[in-house]
Amino acid sequence: MWWIIFGGLLVFTGFYLIIKCLISRRKGIHIDAQLVGFNDENGTNYPVFRFNHEGEELTLPGGVPAKPDKFKYEVGEKVSIIFNPSNRKFVDIEGSATEYLYGIASIVLGAVLVIVQLKKMGVF
Repeated sequence: MWWIIFGGLLVFTGFYLIIKCLISRRKGIHIDAQLVGFNDENGTNYPVFRFNHEGEELTLPGGVPAKPDKFKYEVGEKVSIIFNPSNRKFVDIEGSATEYLYGIASIVLGAVLVIVQLKKMGVF
């Protein structure tokens, strides 16, 4: 029974992540920024972007970790980002699908857990 609850929570979380990302990208401001480097937080690297918003120069990290040697962009390059003024903790890279992949993976894993448990219970 606990696997059904856990699987259901994973499915819910997956849909939440996808919907949150869709809303954030729709409400966010699409801006060109410059990749200025990478920030190391507890052994995880995040790209850091500098851009101007309403006359204020901001430097914010990306919301998804990235390895500097395998990152799509080079330091100094212009990158299209999505900035949400109500969230000044991080920005999203335009065209990035990582958040969607996390949501899809959560939905699939949760659905598999629920189906396997229901089969064990004899429902299917």
